[in-house]
Amino acid sequence: MVARILLILALLLPFPAAAQAPAGKTLEGSWAMEVGGAAIFRFDIAPAAKKGEWRGTWNRPSSLASDGNRFAKLKGPPEQVKSMAGIEVEDQVELSFNDPRPGAIPDIFRFRLLTPDTAELVYVGTDLAPYTLKRVAPGARIGPWDESKVYARPVPAKAPPAAAPAETFNLPPGR
Repeated sequence: MVARILLILALLLPFPAAAQAPAGKTLEGSWAMEVGGAAIFRFDIAPAAKKGEWRGTWNRPSSLASDGNRFAKLKGPPEQVKSMAGIEVEDQVELSFNDPRPGAIPDIFRFRLLTPDTAELVYVGTDLAPYTLKRVAPGARIGPWDESKVYARPVPAKAPPAAAPAETFNLPPGR
Protein backbone atom coordinates (compact mmCIF):
# COMPACT_ATOMS: atom_id res chain seq x y z
CA MET A 1 0.00 0.00 0.00
CA VAL A 2 2.74 2.46 0.97
CA ALA A 3 4.72 1.54 -2.17
CA ARG A 4 1.66 2.22 -4.33
CA ILE A 5 1.16 5.67 -2.75
CA LEU A 6 4.86 6.51 -3.25
CA LEU A 7 4.64 5.44 -6.89
CA ILE A 8 1.59 7.63 -7.48
CA LEU A 9 3.30 10.59 -5.78
CA ALA A 10 6.45 10.09 -7.85
CA LEU A 11 4.41 10.16 -11.04
CA LEU A 12 2.68 13.38 -10.01
CA LEU A 13 5.81 15.33 -9.01
CA PRO A 14 7.16 17.69 -11.69
CA PHE A 15 10.68 17.05 -12.96
CA PRO A 16 12.76 19.40 -15.10
CA ALA A 17 12.63 18.45 -18.79
CA ALA A 18 16.41 17.98 -18.96
CA ALA A 19 16.30 15.47 -16.11
CA GLN A 20 13.67 13.42 -17.95
CA ALA A 21 15.71 13.20 -21.15
CA PRO A 22 17.79 10.06 -21.57
CA ALA A 23 21.50 10.44 -20.79
CA GLY A 24 23.38 12.14 -23.61
CA LYS A 25 20.19 13.64 -25.11
CA THR A 26 20.53 16.99 -23.36
CA LEU A 27 22.96 19.88 -23.15
CA GLU A 28 23.18 19.37 -19.43
CA GLY A 29 26.77 18.48 -18.58
CA SER A 30 30.33 19.58 -19.24
CA TRP A 31 31.62 20.59 -22.68
CA ALA A 32 35.20 21.34 -23.77
CA MET A 33 36.43 23.39 -26.69
CA GLU A 34 39.70 21.82 -27.79
CA VAL A 35 42.17 23.45 -30.18
CA GLY A 36 45.56 22.03 -31.07
CA GLY A 37 45.36 19.25 -28.49
CA ALA A 38 44.53 21.51 -25.56
CA ALA A 39 41.21 22.25 -23.90
CA ILE A 40 40.94 26.03 -24.14
CA PHE A 41 37.52 26.35 -22.44
CA ARG A 42 35.08 24.14 -20.55
CA PHE A 43 31.43 25.01 -20.11
CA ASP A 44 29.35 23.37 -17.39
CA ILE A 45 25.65 23.67 -18.23
CA ALA A 46 22.61 22.76 -16.11
CA PRO A 47 18.91 23.58 -16.06
CA ALA A 48 17.87 26.12 -13.42
CA ALA A 49 14.98 25.66 -11.01
CA LYS A 50 12.59 27.67 -13.20
CA LYS A 51 11.45 25.85 -16.36
CA GLY A 52 13.14 27.18 -19.50
CA GLU A 53 16.00 28.80 -17.61
CA TRP A 54 19.56 27.51 -17.50
CA ARG A 55 22.79 28.31 -15.70
CA GLY A 56 26.39 27.69 -16.54
CA THR A 57 30.02 28.13 -15.66
CA TRP A 58 32.70 29.13 -18.16
CA ASN A 59 36.08 27.70 -17.21
CA ARG A 60 38.82 29.57 -19.05
CA PRO A 61 42.45 30.68 -18.80
CA SER A 62 42.98 33.59 -16.43
CA SER A 63 44.70 35.41 -19.30
CA LEU A 64 44.79 34.94 -23.08
CA ALA A 65 44.97 36.75 -26.40
CA SER A 66 42.53 35.77 -29.13
CA ASP A 67 40.91 36.85 -32.37
CA GLY A 68 38.26 34.13 -31.95
CA ASN A 69 40.05 31.63 -34.19
CA ARG A 70 43.54 31.78 -32.69
CA PHE A 71 44.35 31.59 -29.00
CA ALA A 72 47.73 32.64 -27.63
CA LYS A 73 49.49 33.63 -24.42
CA LEU A 74 47.24 31.28 -22.42
CA LYS A 75 48.02 31.46 -18.72
CA GLY A 76 46.58 29.85 -15.64
CA PRO A 77 45.38 29.18 -13.19
CA PRO A 78 42.00 28.65 -14.85
CA GLU A 79 39.19 30.90 -13.69
CA GLN A 80 35.49 30.21 -13.46
CA VAL A 81 32.87 32.72 -14.56
CA LYS A 82 29.26 32.04 -13.64
CA SER A 83 26.55 32.91 -16.13
CA MET A 84 24.45 36.01 -15.58
CA ALA A 85 21.41 34.50 -17.30
CA GLY A 86 20.42 31.47 -19.31
CA ILE A 87 17.38 30.67 -21.42
CA GLU A 88 16.10 28.02 -23.82
CA VAL A 89 15.76 29.21 -27.41
CA GLU A 90 13.98 26.37 -29.26
CA ASP A 91 16.47 23.47 -29.20
CA GLN A 92 19.33 25.65 -27.93
CA VAL A 93 20.53 27.06 -24.64
CA GLU A 94 21.76 30.66 -24.54
CA LEU A 95 24.05 31.72 -21.69
CA SER A 96 25.41 35.21 -21.04
CA PHE A 97 28.58 35.95 -19.10
CA ASN A 98 29.77 39.26 -17.72
CA ASP A 99 32.79 40.86 -19.40
CA PRO A 100 34.37 43.06 -16.69
CA ARG A 101 36.43 45.19 -19.10
CA PRO A 102 35.36 48.85 -19.09
CA GLY A 103 32.62 49.46 -21.67
CA ALA A 104 32.42 45.79 -22.68
CA ILE A 105 29.13 44.02 -23.31
CA PRO A 106 28.40 40.52 -21.96
CA ASP A 107 29.66 37.48 -23.86
CA ILE A 108 26.65 35.53 -25.13
CA PHE A 109 26.98 31.93 -26.25
CA ARG A 110 24.33 29.71 -27.84
CA PHE A 111 24.73 25.94 -27.43
CA ARG A 112 23.04 23.29 -29.58
CA LEU A 113 23.34 19.53 -29.22
CA LEU A 114 24.63 17.84 -32.40
CA THR A 115 25.11 14.28 -31.14
CA PRO A 116 25.04 12.87 -27.60
CA ASP A 117 28.75 13.76 -27.28
CA THR A 118 29.16 16.87 -29.45
CA ALA A 119 27.61 20.31 -29.34
CA GLU A 120 27.87 23.48 -31.37
CA LEU A 121 28.67 26.82 -29.76
CA VAL A 122 27.82 30.09 -31.50
CA TYR A 123 29.43 33.27 -30.16
CA VAL A 124 26.44 35.58 -30.56
CA GLY A 125 27.09 38.97 -32.11
CA THR A 126 30.23 37.92 -33.96
CA ASP A 127 30.85 36.66 -37.48
CA LEU A 128 32.89 33.74 -36.16
CA ALA A 129 32.14 30.25 -37.46
CA PRO A 130 30.53 27.99 -34.83
CA TYR A 131 32.81 26.07 -32.50
CA THR A 132 32.52 22.34 -31.90
CA LEU A 133 32.49 21.18 -28.29
CA LYS A 134 32.89 17.67 -26.97
CA ARG A 135 31.26 16.23 -23.88
CA VAL A 136 33.74 15.72 -21.05
CA ALA A 137 33.57 14.47 -17.49
CA PRO A 138 32.40 17.02 -14.91
CA GLY A 139 35.44 18.85 -13.55
CA ALA A 140 37.64 17.82 -16.50
CA ARG A 141 40.85 19.84 -16.50
CA ILE A 142 41.38 22.52 -19.15
CA GLY A 143 44.81 22.87 -20.73
CA PRO A 144 47.61 22.03 -20.76
CA TRP A 145 48.80 25.22 -22.42
CA ASP A 146 52.17 26.25 -23.76
CA GLU A 147 52.28 30.03 -23.28
CA SER A 148 54.56 30.42 -26.32
CA LYS A 149 52.22 28.47 -28.64
CA VAL A 150 49.41 29.81 -30.82
CA TYR A 151 46.43 27.43 -30.87
CA ALA A 152 44.62 27.91 -34.18
CA ARG A 153 41.35 26.18 -34.96
CA PRO A 154 40.52 25.11 -38.49
CA VAL A 155 37.99 27.52 -39.92
CA PRO A 156 35.67 26.57 -42.78
CA ALA A 157 36.68 28.30 -46.04
CA LYS A 158 33.31 30.05 -46.29
CA ALA A 159 33.70 31.66 -42.86
CA PRO A 160 34.24 35.42 -42.88
CA PRO A 161 37.54 36.79 -41.54
CA ALA A 162 38.00 37.05 -37.79
CA ALA A 163 36.26 39.87 -35.95
CA ALA A 164 39.52 41.81 -35.51
CA PRO A 165 43.01 41.69 -37.04
CA ALA A 166 45.55 39.50 -35.22
CA GLU A 167 47.78 42.53 -34.48
CA THR A 168 45.09 43.85 -32.15
CA PHE A 169 45.81 40.90 -29.91
CA ASN A 170 49.60 40.92 -30.30
CA LEU A 171 49.74 37.64 -32.21
CA PRO A 172 52.83 37.21 -34.40
CA PRO A 173 52.02 37.69 -38.12
CA GLY A 174 51.39 34.49 -40.06
CA ARG A 175 50.75 32.32 -37.03
